[in-house]
Amino acid sequence: MLTVSNGMIEGITGRLISLSSSHLEAVCFEKKPESLDRAQKAALEIPKVSAAYPMINFSALATANSKRCGVSVRAIPADVFKSLTSYKELYEAKDGSLQDFSDDKNGVLIGQGIAEKLNLKAGDKIRVVLVLKNTGLGLTPSVKTFTVAATVSCGYRELDALWLFMPYGQAKKLSMQSDATFSLMCEVQDPFSKDLPKIQGALKNCLGQNWRVFRWDELNRSQYENFSSTKILLIFIQLLIVLVAAVNISSALIMLVLERRREIAILKALGASPRGVSLSFLMTGFACGAGGLLLGLPLGLLFSVNINAIIRFTEKALNYILRGLYFFANNDIINFRQIHLLDEEYYLKVIPINIPFGDLFLIGVATLLLSLAASVLPAGKAGKERPLDTLRNSR
Repeated sequence: MLTVSNGMIEGITGRLISLSSSHLEAVCFEKKPESLDRAQKAALEIPKVSAAYPMINFSALATANSKRCGVSVRAIPADVFKSLTSYKELYEAKDGSLQDFSDDKNGVLIGQGIAEKLNLKAGDKIRVVLVLKNTGLGLTPSVKTFTVAATVSCGYRELDALWLFMPYGQAKKLSMQSDATFSLMCEVQDPFSKDLPKIQGALKNCLGQNWRVFRWDELNRSQYENFSSTKILLIFIQLLIVLVAAVNISSALIMLVLERRREIAILKALGASPRGVSLSFLMTGFACGAGGLLLGLPLGLLFSVNINAIIRFTEKALNYILRGLYFFANNDIINFRQIHLLDEEYYLKVIPINIPFGDLFLIGVATLLLSLAASVLPAGKAGKERPLDTLRNSR
């Protein structure tokens, strides 16, 4: 349970970081591409900064085939989809090729949701309407025509219906509108490292006063706090499960002492010491806890390591059964929709599994200690048994 829950939380958090803010986001008040280029070179010289790339983000109107929709344009270097692991893992080309997305070509990447709204496919033309401010004429529209290089999907339907990726080189040629955000996105080796605030401070000192640098946990504070509270709640539930198991061991030993009062009295009459009798029941409780740990821990690890295969098998079995019921109910099998226990639009496509050996060791030690603590009361009761009274009352 701990391994699977940690894997889901870390997977969703990592996906959230890569899709929204990267590990560190530096926002520039000077809306000039030259500032981003200088900042990128400076950021790459900071230790533990593994990657840095500029991004220009602005809202626009996309039109094609007499249809239109609002889009959030992200202008980034074309090689980001090839060089950064986060982009290669999170984005999948549904139509077309990412090779056609380059600064030299007039191509853009659109989300799958935008392609469905505007009825577009790779190779089609799309017009992007920007609203520019002009001191003499007020608001002035600027229309640019691009070619759809590919249709991509990140797995989240709401984001696929929002994002349009433009080559950074093409965006530098445009007259930016007032709401455009000029950012430098930085990645580090470990986004959960305790050194992240230090790297943030070094980046602030490096870039100067015209920049503001944010960590991913600052930009996604509400979601991160929600995940952290969920993790704490899961640990609390696991603690309750262990406590219930300890209470069961104590109850079983108390019943064992009551049932074996005559045998305890005979052992004491033959010379067994109260400490020895108590120790035997303590060892019994410890053996119960150790047996449960030795049996449950390997089974839990086996289940956790194969959780993705188990989910896929369960999905197939459920869909086969439901498909059969759907067919025998005289319904059109074409309209049958499969059930997904792990839908990537809401969670993950695959749960990343990282076994926390340190946490498991602490849990194992705590389980054994609780087993001993739960055995103290019945062991003490067994050691205080009076053999003469017990044998006299048992006649």
